[in-house]
Amino acid sequence: MNRKTHFLGALSRYDNYLICSHENPDADSIGAMLTVYHYLKLLGKNCTMVVTDPVPDWPLPGIEQIQPVPVQDYEHVIVLDCEPKRTGSLLPLVNKAKVTFNIDHHKDNQGICTYNYIDTGQAATCMILYQLFKAVGINFDYELAQPLYAGIVGDTGGFRHANTTSDVFLAAAELTKHGAVPNTTADAIFAAKPLELIHFLGYALTKIETRHNDRLAWLVLSYEDFNTYGVNPSDCDQFIDYVRMVAGSQIVILFRETAPDLVRVGFRSRGINIHQLAQNFGGGGHLLAAGAQLNIPLIDAVQQVVTAAVKLLEGDG
Repeated sequence: MNRKTHFLGALSRYDNYLICSHENPDADSIGAMLTVYHYLKLLGKNCTMVVTDPVPDWPLPGIEQIQPVPVQDYEHVIVLDCEPKRTGSLLPLVNKAKVTFNIDHHKDNQGICTYNYIDTGQAATCMILYQLFKAVGINFDYELAQPLYAGIVGDTGGFRHANTTSDVFLAAAELTKHGAVPNTTADAIFAAKPLELIHFLGYALTKIETRHNDRLAWLVLSYEDFNTYGVNPSDCDQFIDYVRMVAGSQIVILFRETAPDLVRVGFRSRGINIHQLAQNFGGGGHLLAAGAQLNIPLIDAVQQVVTAAVKLLEGDG
């Protein structure tokens, strides 16, 4: 029995699952949750999806079934697209479970669950799920294909990031054949934004700062900024892509003060290992895309992170 068959065999052995993922859900985490949810439903299993942060209103089958609060304890828990500690307020519930499953592609995941399928070479957790199901001959339908496609599109930045491989394109083509809708998916994830968010983006772009001949670029958004414009900080994670547009930028950083003295930091790079930078601040992720959360005043977070980024640039160059 190979690794894929063994893992899916274990997944089919139990029932009454909680399916969860990381805080501030993105397309890959949501797509993975919906895919596993539909797969388990096909097996006749009872399962509940929970994410404690707001879920975007995307055209994905079953997304309305994601709940904000768990209604009970669960003996069996599936953690997707992160290690358990990144599930936030759900962590105590995950720790209570008798059997846990973890599927993820992030570099710093240590695989501490009962059953782990960690593949850091994949572009997305949804790519792992696609390959798992394909290996055991699962027939893809719209309910599987659409969320898988969304997750792959999201974590490759619409097939623009360095993790976009020939395998990614082949998976996207097959999922499209089975019902995934590329234009609707891309529009929902990257393009369809409320007018107030567009206005806020215009303001935010005026705040971009740079150093080292634009090799380092960053954007700082304060809690007061979000309140003034009536914008949810979780709706602004893609603003880092605009910072990344600065010509010549090698490290880009987005600071979001989501609450007083609570700062979420996103890192992107075109070739420098910024995973180590995120780790310095208790975070993690990938070599070229990572994140961290700091429980300190915003001004201190910016000073510390920018200083560390400058040192990394100087060491690289």
